[in-house]
Amino acid sequence: MKIIDYLKTNNIYLSVLLESKTDVLKYIADVCVQNGIVEKFSTLYEGLIQREKTMSTGVGSGIGFPHTTSPEAEDAAVILIRLAKPIDFESLDHLPVDIILALIIPESNPAIHVRLLARVSRLCQQHEFLAAIRQADGSERLLEQIKLLEENTTFY
Repeated sequence: MKIIDYLKTNNIYLSVLLESKTDVLKYIADVCVQNGIVEKFSTLYEGLIQREKTMSTGVGSGIGFPHTTSPEAEDAAVILIRLAKPIDFESLDHLPVDIILALIIPESNPAIHVRLLARVSRLCQQHEFLAAIRQADGSERLLEQIKLLEENTTFY
């Protein structure tokens, strides 16, 4: 499994100005509706909110992993957002977040949820991956860089 299989150019957003965690979750739900990943904003948004109530998905090092399952999603999707300025995300290390990697998982395929979370987590441990996101000047180029990183790195 590779992130590149679930991350598409139209799901990469660079230098997005959002003010809060709530704004980020609304943005994710809105993008998923616009890009045909789900039909109902409210259902997806509520799923993201419920996950955050369980425990913040701000994992540290400036990274947030909002994720939820959806009965409407036919396939898993990764949404990558680089924020224009870091925001409080109630992260485990109390540092602000500037990279959001949101995962939308089909309710019908819960096994992929854990595998995709693990894959994204491993990628985020690579300095090159985080640097590529933070320095990217375009979605297509960033997607190519991520593809190369995944091809040249063993995670298993």
